[in-house]
Amino acid sequence: MCRKCFFLVFIFVLFSIDAPCQISIDTIIVKGNKHTRLKTILTESIIQPNQIIEIKDKDILLSKSINQLLSTGLFNSVHASIDTFDNKEILNYEIKENWYLYPVPLFELADRNFNVWWQEQNRDLSRTVYGVDISHYNLTGRRDPLGIKFQGGYTRKVELRYQLPLILGENWGIAGNVFYSDNKEIGYKTISNKTLFKKHPDETTLLKRRRMGLRFLNRPNVFTHHSFRIEYHHNSIDPYVLESLNEAYFFDNKTDNRFLFFEYDFQYDKRSYTLYPKSGYLLRANLKQEGFEIFKDYFNTSVNLRAEYYLALKEKIVFGFLGNIKGNITRQKVSFANNTGIGWGSTKLSGYDLYVIDGTDYLLLKNYVSYHLLEKTIKLFRFLPEQFRTLPLSIYMRFNFDTAYVNEETYVDTNSLSNRFIYGYGPALDMIFYNNFLFSFEYGFNDLGEHGLFLTNKISF
Repeated sequence: MCRKCFFLVFIFVLFSIDAPCQISIDTIIVKGNKHTRLKTILTESIIQPNQIIEIKDKDILLSKSINQLLSTGLFNSVHASIDTFDNKEILNYEIKENWYLYPVPLFELADRNFNVWWQEQNRDLSRTVYGVDISHYNLTGRRDPLGIKFQGGYTRKVELRYQLPLILGENWGIAGNVFYSDNKEIGYKTISNKTLFKKHPDETTLLKRRRMGLRFLNRPNVFTHHSFRIEYHHNSIDPYVLESLNEAYFFDNKTDNRFLFFEYDFQYDKRSYTLYPKSGYLLRANLKQEGFEIFKDYFNTSVNLRAEYYLALKEKIVFGFLGNIKGNITRQKVSFANNTGIGWGSTKLSGYDLYVIDGTDYLLLKNYVSYHLLEKTIKLFRFLPEQFRTLPLSIYMRFNFDTAYVNEETYVDTNSLSNRFIYGYGPALDMIFYNNFLFSFEYGFNDLGEHGLFLTNKISF
């Protein structure tokens, strides 16, 4: 009896030792891609054909692949599994494609954000823009977005943009844009960290902006991005701006500002689900050269470094950190029109939505903790297009603490928020629809003793 037990134990140990701890992915099969090309999907997949993976890492890699595909904004849902067929390991993707064509009627606010328009501009409807923005985010199935915009109202604008990745060889793509806009009202000066606006008594057009350019894209792997952009910029103002509003809007009493613009951007992105990361990190470096002494209107060299880190503390709790530092290398005086710091684009500080802090250099640190409140798929009406019949909805609670420092040597009169550390904090509620549209309701406090409700939105395409 003991010998029999010993033999069974020996056989068990022998088979345990011989059991494979790795598998090799033979093929990837995708179902549901009616428009998106297979190569585009495989480019975004973390797992590749003929890749050897550890069995213990299989579930983690599947989860990362799903999040990477969702991060493209091309799909409403992605399911993945690894199955064995004829002694071969097959990676199966089942996807549901998003709706890609958006001929959207435009009715937007001309101000930096909703909060400025609501509180600072007294909900003035003349500060709105209208028109149509026709966007296709996957024109030929290669994740190649095309956009055409016609806009009237506060800012008249015409814009054409197109990006075609992976066309110039295995890892290279190209993008181009043409842009024109004009305004009868101009933001001509910053006083008390608020932008002042003015119109000409005769409703003359005060500002015109034109630009056109090309961008070359290199993506050697799913995480690494290189971008080389060159553009021609031509901005002009009415003489009234120099004579009556701000003689330093452009330098040397010029009404025209022309320059060639070159930018190199490097990005290493290992975030999971980029619209609302749950883990991973991002490293980014950006170098800009504005002006090449050709037109002698503007010359400035700047560098921008950015790092993000996300840590899942528990299943539903995530800690996020963002650090951003920007500096001008040339260290010469910059005209008002080209002097932007915090308060524009992604450089928002909690509790400071109503302010702009102009400056040549800045440091921005953002921290938050989020809790995943709800994950739900809502069934909608059957008469809707297939992509909209189900609504993926995620809701998160978030608490922020942000701090920043803006260095400014020239435009310091009354702008007391520069050349010192400032901070803001507060809770927020984030809602994500269709894995692409993020709406945030944030109640922010700042170190001036002010507080209020602020609304923001973001799209992942």
